[in-house]
Amino acid sequence: MRHKSDKSRKPLTIPKYKVLGKGLLRKLLRDAEISVDEFNGLL
Repeated sequence: MRHKSDKSRKPLTIPKYKVLGKGLLRKLLRDAEISVDEFNGLL
């Protein structure tokens, strides 16, 4: 996944698991620089 407006950000790889553990999900959110509240708003 590439950030459309900021090409300097590195790509984020998200595993294709049916269920993500909460630790992995939090790490992915940190790497994407998205807060838990922002993520919940996108759901």
